[in-house]
Amino acid sequence: MTLTDSERDRVLHFLGYPSWSKLAASVQLGYPMASQPLFLVYDAIVRITAGGTESVRRDLCECESIEAQLRDARSRFKATSLGEITMNAQEPAMLRKELTYWTRRLADDLGVVANPYSQIEWNGGISGGGAFGRVSG
Repeated sequence: MTLTDSERDRVLHFLGYPSWSKLAASVQLGYPMASQPLFLVYDAIVRITAGGTESVRRDLCECESIEAQLRDARSRFKATSLGEITMNAQEPAMLRKELTYWTRRLADDLGVVANPYSQIEWNGGISGGGAFGRVSG
């Protein structure tokens, strides 16, 4: 049992990879970073076993659910309380932390790494690294 095209696209989304049908010549020559490890993800998706496919699907469901909760949480940004109910100001950060966990679980189940050049911020810091990694010392 293989992943559907839609599931494959969502895997790429959560791992921070573009869903391209092919690379433009300008990207191939001048900006290879975003696509450099992408072939490893495609290869893993093709080679995954039926049991592995089910694990990936479970991970995808968790990621989709958390992303939906993050969208919903934005509607509560303006309020700190509603009557006797106090809003959890840490909700978005907690959800992002959960999304990080499940994205890493997804990457582990496929045996790949999330895109180290992704621009998404995880847990309030700069993403994976690569060209945008922080240097300290």
